[in-house]
Amino acid sequence: MKRWLMLCGLLAASMIGCQKTPQQQLVGRWSNGDMSVRFREDGRVLIFSRSGRAEGRYVFYGPNAASRAATENLIMDVQRNGKIARMFLDADFLGTDRLRLSDLTPKPNRAAEPTPEFAVLRRSVDAPVTAASR
Repeated sequence: MKRWLMLCGLLAASMIGCQKTPQQQLVGRWSNGDMSVRFREDGRVLIFSRSGRAEGRYVFYGPNAASRAATENLIMDVQRNGKIARMFLDADFLGTDRLRLSDLTPKPNRAAEPTPEFAVLRRSVDAPVTAASR
């Protein structure tokens, strides 16, 4: 009986230790038909969209569990075509492989919009690096 309890305790502890933090969940490549976003562990972000390539840095504060209202929990400072922009986003995980990014960046005509613009992205699986792909 003691062995059984010890085994269950070790199994539970190892499962808790394997859970990813929200910051770890965000790291990786996310994409849909219109854009691709890569969040790196070191705080860098790379975006490919129809507007072109943008790169910069991000800070993610994690999901807002207290409220379902969109809140600024992801801030990105990116450079595209020589211009620097600060983006205020709400990042909401819709499961382990889907991410909704809602743009909350203040804009002059934002008052006329009833809801913020958003994109739903899927986690992309990176292809393994091989000698042929280098």
